[in-house]
Amino acid sequence: MKKRNAKSGIFLALAVLVLVLAGAWFFWGRSPAVPSPSSPGGTVQEDEAAILVHKMSPEEKIGQLMMIGLAGTTIDDQAQRQLEYCHAGNVILFDRNMDRPDQVQHLTKKIDTTIRKKSGVMPFIALDQEGGQVLRMRKAFPPIPSEQAIGQSGQPEQAKQWALTTGTELKKLGINVNFAPVVDLGSQAERSYSLDPGVVTQFAHEAVAGYGQAGIWCSLKHFPGIGKVKTDPHIDGDSVNSSKDELLKQDLKPFENLIKREDNQKMFIMVSNVTFPALDPNLPACVSKPIMTDLLRHTFGYQGLIVSDDMEMGAMAKHYAFADMGVMAIKAGADIVLVCHEYAHERETYDGLLKEYKNNADFRALVDEKVTRIVRTKLNHQ
Repeated sequence: MKKRNAKSGIFLALAVLVLVLAGAWFFWGRSPAVPSPSSPGGTVQEDEAAILVHKMSPEEKIGQLMMIGLAGTTIDDQAQRQLEYCHAGNVILFDRNMDRPDQVQHLTKKIDTTIRKKSGVMPFIALDQEGGQVLRMRKAFPPIPSEQAIGQSGQPEQAKQWALTTGTELKKLGINVNFAPVVDLGSQAERSYSLDPGVVTQFAHEAVAGYGQAGIWCSLKHFPGIGKVKTDPHIDGDSVNSSKDELLKQDLKPFENLIKREDNQKMFIMVSNVTFPALDPNLPACVSKPIMTDLLRHTFGYQGLIVSDDMEMGAMAKHYAFADMGVMAIKAGADIVLVCHEYAHERETYDGLLKEYKNNADFRALVDEKVTRIVRTKLNHQ
């Protein structure tokens, strides 16, 4: 009886040891679980984005850093060559590209197919559709009121409804980014909800919700706020001479509020080409590290994409070379540089960025970081 019990004890001990070793192999030998795409942190998209970026050539990476404009309503030979030369990752449309809805749908589909085939990732296809005086393809689009008119209604839900209407129509056309809402205080041409930062925050919050419901990205603009500008930046540069304290309490306040309140991954922030001496005495905002990196990224904690305003506007084009502007913007904190009109200017900007990428190891690391952020944002939307 004792002998049988001893054998049984040895057998039981061996069985327990086998189970322990098997469990250790199972838990220690297997790879850690990867969270699903919807899990906090977006690990799957981050890994996939890093893999895609690692496979990209230097030329393809630089293409992701730019958003370019095209000349006509179709992808003709010249437009095709431009997309290929710039390895374009993103495109912005204007009235010159838009005749009627079916034509725009065909154009955006062709842009999307071309860029996906080359880069392996979707493009941002953008438009400025603010409403009021800034309204593309006006005859074929709902008559969207200006932000000023919406603000004067005293009904923030109108901002959401018009954003939803706008976003839904744009999505039908194959457009996935709208450079709106304007959150400047008191901009000219009826482009502002209000002079009150609290009111602007409230209406813009509803607009962001509307665009989100429509399934497209929106963009707060024009950081740090250009409501006090006297000279149209399309014509030439200008300065906003408010103190830093005044800017923080007024023009910057809607941006700060909305960055804290909204999902940063569902919106862009467009940075103006105006100079703010209290924030940076030397450079316009879109090429200013103190404004884009120190203030917007670090102080306000913004985690989404930063896009420059159009580098072809007089505020930049009259004072800087295109070969330098893109490099300056990326080094200062921008993720995407807009060059919207002339093919020659787009190529000069592209060439300048590519040259810097090939010659500067620190710039290569910075570009890789930014392109990964861009690609991850796109993957989270697909």
